[in-house]
Amino acid sequence: MTTPDGSAPESGAASADVGAGEGTAERRRAGTAERRREDTGGRAGEGPADRTGKGHRTAGRLGLSFRVLLTVGLIVAAVVPLAIFGSILMLAGLYTNGRVVVPLLIAAIVGAAFFGLLAAAFAATALTAPLRYIAAAVERVAAGEHSPPIHLAGDDELARLAESHNRIAAESQRRNRELGALLTAVATYTPAQGVKALAALAEKDACHIYSLIDCRLALVDPATVPIEESIPGDPRPVRADVSAGGEPLGVLTGHLPATRGWERADQDLLDLFSSEVGMALRNAELFGQIESQNARLVELDAAKDEFLRGVSHNLQSPLTSIRAYVDQLRAGSEEAARDRRLQIVAEQADRLTRLVRQLLTVTRLEAGALRPEVEVFAVGPRVRRAWEALNATEVAFELRDAGRGWLAVADPDQLDQVLWALLDNAVKYGGRDGRVEVDVRTDDTSDRLNVTIADHGPGVSEADRKRLFKRFTRGASQGSGEGTGLGLYVSRQLLRAMDGELRLEPAREGIGAAFTLSLPGEPPGDGD
Repeated sequence: MTTPDGSAPESGAASADVGAGEGTAERRRAGTAERRREDTGGRAGEGPADRTGKGHRTAGRLGLSFRVLLTVGLIVAAVVPLAIFGSILMLAGLYTNGRVVVPLLIAAIVGAAFFGLLAAAFAATALTAPLRYIAAAVERVAAGEHSPPIHLAGDDELARLAESHNRIAAESQRRNRELGALLTAVATYTPAQGVKALAALAEKDACHIYSLIDCRLALVDPATVPIEESIPGDPRPVRADVSAGGEPLGVLTGHLPATRGWERADQDLLDLFSSEVGMALRNAELFGQIESQNARLVELDAAKDEFLRGVSHNLQSPLTSIRAYVDQLRAGSEEAARDRRLQIVAEQADRLTRLVRQLLTVTRLEAGALRPEVEVFAVGPRVRRAWEALNATEVAFELRDAGRGWLAVADPDQLDQVLWALLDNAVKYGGRDGRVEVDVRTDDTSDRLNVTIADHGPGVSEADRKRLFKRFTRGASQGSGEGTGLGLYVSRQLLRAMDGELRLEPAREGIGAAFTLSLPGEPPGDGD
């Protein structure tokens, strides 16, 4: 409950809290003094505020409770007048029979003391009962629980204490509701909403949470927004800077009804809301940048794929012509057939044709246009033909076929591309005096054919194992030599399209890199 003489000082104090610099220093000091007078009992008909303070200090020094002090005070108030009166009678000699007066006087003093004790007990009970009720209510408010209003008749200190508790409890409950609404509001903010949508939503939520007449969130430098002066009778201005990580992002301004109070705790809640809004805006801004960058990367990736597709198609025709003319020259005479230069041209044309084919395969895989044409065939002879097509006569080669007549279920052309890529890697990284070993085995438990191609080079480092099957990735120790970094990526994708798999075997003593390709297989007799 707010008295007429208390409303004006509260308004002045709120203006000092909200304005942050508005008004003069004299107005602030006057508002603070009025608030002190209101808090210490500065109402009509009251004495100086330090009366109760002195009483509390005296009781504290004596170490006595309120009940004891009240009892002692009433007994003293009842006994002292009688004692003084009897003493005067005896000193003045106004009595004739001391044997009668003295016992009567002692009896009166004892009776007065007993009466004072009873009066003290009644008064203490009457006074401490509302105090205990007020103390319990204060404890509920301190614990965050709801406390019903306390109604005490009169205009004494107890009634004013009850009014103060009711006001504090109401303000506490209101701020708890505002804090709950604040947490609920900020929990709905997501970076995907965007900066503009979040700013509009924050304005709406601020009006709802703090019962503002209007609200505006300006994403500008707070220093450029002037501080609005509070005018009595007009809507009260409030504001809070919006920042994230110490960097100012904007300012939140609004107006309260003129009759609404605004304390430091209210400003703290508004500052908390503005800080949460600032973090949400910064996250939305970063999210927007990431989305824009991702969209740009997607565009660049699509442009790259289109470029590779066009280059691959444009290279196929001249490569086909080169190979055709080389074959004609070599078929024209025996001398041309033995010419090493024409042989090198044919080998490099075949190599470039395979690289172009890899690029085309990548674009078709990513476009989802590559579909295997499954056939049933023997794997061992296919490995032998792929090795002969590689024409690596200076490298030793050993094929151990333990397929036991099993047939692979796969696309033969795509498998040839995989075998050529793996054998070419084995030759390239197998060392100067290395050899290539191929093992064909069966897995009866899963009906699969496994082909392991191993070299005797330095192998694959631990740092390269996790990244070896990615696009355009080559081993870190391989420098920038020949190759596109697409062979293993394309091989694995082709095998997976045929329900197969390609894996790198763990490092073994005396063996370099060993790759195992797994394919669906059919045991002998299943095709009949």
